Amino acid sequence: MTALLLAALFVLAAAQIWCRPIDRDEGFWLYTSWRLAEGEMPYRDFALPHLPLAPLYYAAAIKFFGPSLYALRAVNVALFVASALALGLAAGRRFGAREGVLAAVLFASSSLALTWLVPVKAYAPASAALATAVAVWLWPTRQNKVGFARAVAVGILIGAATLARLPLLVTLAAAAIGVWFASPGRPGRRLALVAATCAGALAVVPLVAYFRVAAGEAFAFNVWGIHQLFLAGEATNRGAAALRLFLPPDPAILILLAFLALGTAHRRILAFPLAAGVLLVAANLVPGSSQGQYFAPAVAAFAPAAGVGAAWAWQKRRNLALGIVAVAAVVGTARPAAKVAFDRAHKAFVGPAQVYAAARLLAERTPADAEVFTAWPGYAALARRKVMPGWELGYFTHRVGERLAPEERRRYHLMTYEETAAALAAGEAAYVLDGLDTPAELEPTLGRRFRVIGSRAGVFLLRYAAPE
Repeated sequence: MTALLLAALFVLAAAQIWCRPIDRDEGFWLYTSWRLAEGEMPYRDFALPHLPLAPLYYAAAIKFFGPSLYALRAVNVALFVASALALGLAAGRRFGAREGVLAAVLFASSSLALTWLVPVKAYAPASAALATAVAVWLWPTRQNKVGFARAVAVGILIGAATLARLPLLVTLAAAAIGVWFASPGRPGRRLALVAATCAGALAVVPLVAYFRVAAGEAFAFNVWGIHQLFLAGEATNRGAAALRLFLPPDPAILILLAFLALGTAHRRILAFPLAAGVLLVAANLVPGSSQGQYFAPAVAAFAPAAGVGAAWAWQKRRNLALGIVAVAAVVGTARPAAKVAFDRAHKAFVGPAQVYAAARLLAERTPADAEVFTAWPGYAALARRKVMPGWELGYFTHRVGERLAPEERRRYHLMTYEETAAALAAGEAAYVLDGLDTPAELEPTLGRRFRVIGSRAGVFLLRYAAPE
């Protein structure tokens, strides 16, 4: 029965490879990862507002499968399944079979995990690295003590998670808390274990140094400066940000169950994952702009403790505990389906089939060396065409570019609408794919300087027509 339930949850995740609406960010992840796979240097050759693990992960997949939205979503589903199984097996080996099953189910049925660990974004590799760190931490050994090898391994995995998404750096503090509380003994040994964990996290420094040297000061601006500029104009009420976490209620149930584990005998070993979950929630409530997706990695941290808490509640009041877990699972799994239904009813629904159709049109009607303008660069990646320089990040480009001086925009591969319109009017892009995210501000220029040469799936291919 349990195997069938987990299999159904994995099938629900896999179904999103084909039916999940296109996420705006997937366009720049597809494109920048493809350019990295082709040998270009992120930060130096094109903007990339993240640390390098996620594009390296996707670029490696592109080396095998080519630039494919389906393939990259599929490898994310594989990480989703592996994370659920790793957390469930580790919790099961450490605490008991029931705890392991509940941990896996609570992770795999979470609306945050199901909704945000499938699309081509940074959350899948970040959450997988954190889930592996938690599984390694919990995996029982002969003496069930936290040793130096385990501390270093957890540190390395936290470093990897941080290389995918910078806010996960706070989980290093959680690991230090966990090492301190889970390692009874002399303070000197505890401090040495904390130092070993930090040393493990520092193993990623050579990779960071490589990109810093290769890209120069553009590296720091892309990883940190872009987000500072973005957040400066996106102030959000903290209460509203918290509501995004707790509505729908399955994340709140997950956290509640996780804290029930504090009433069990397993408090010490759960100090790391519990602290990681709390710090991740806190870290993502601090920014001026906070979205529900930012909390997705916290599911991997809370799930094992939630499994322990649910099993404890099961022993006290079985029917009540079963009902709580069932509500969390039903609400969590309904969220992805509800998103698809809402988008179909209230938005111009765009799924993978539509963007593939438009990409085929682009590939068929333009030369292989053509440079195109599109506000969703995923079209260009799927067609193996390069986008007009400065638009590798799509819609994100102008939101940051307009806050920089002209020389800074040129240095960091960003543009404003006015600069884009001038470049298009001058014929710097011979072709335009007018589809997802095309700014209304550019429509007058497109109408004057370009003519339609093809259309597919509601997307228009335009070609530059020089003024007479």
